[in-house]
Amino acid sequence: MEIKLLGTAIPCVAQQDIKAGLAVKLTAASGKSSPDVVIGAVLPTSNDDTKAKYMAGFRMYNEVPPIYEGLTTLDESGNSSGQPYTLREWVAGSENLPDSVTLRMVAPGLKKPEETILSGALMLAYDEGIYTVTSGCYYGTSFAVGDDVSVKGNSDNGKWYQGSGGVVAQVLEFNSTKGELTIKLNG
Repeated sequence: MEIKLLGTAIPCVAQQDIKAGLAVKLTAASGKSSPDVVIGAVLPTSNDDTKAKYMAGFRMYNEVPPIYEGLTTLDESGNSSGQPYTLREWVAGSENLPDSVTLRMVAPGLKKPEETILSGALMLAYDEGIYTVTSGCYYGTSFAVGDDVSVKGNSDNGKWYQGSGGVVAQVLEFNSTKGELTIKLNG
């Protein structure tokens, strides 16, 4: 997902695995993360759900790459949390990092195609604004400037599509060669 004109970024917790760039609706959070976030985000389960008017996005990464996800960290008291791990000695023939640790050289929000925000992770839900998504986030092969956009439910949960029921956005640009759809979310 690419932000062309930023709306309000609402901090929330993913209540299920959600691909960045899909439509989400806000709900009460369960399994809250730190800091204490009380809003959750879920994919719509039915077509034309007008409450699914937010664009799913990764949290802002202030860490400088490389980014280690799942690696042990120390809290203010010096207690470790997460993966028991040391930077010395590992089993011969294996990689230096355990399988449960992900090493990222680029923040996931900057990648194309969009990656998945894992359930329980902090994320952002964007409202009114202009956003570009790749082909895995929309349903259909033909969009015209000004077309109304609704959201899919069922097997295509959260995908943007050309529809007249439950309109939540309008098409600003469709580039079929690049597989990119640019939409303006309504307020």
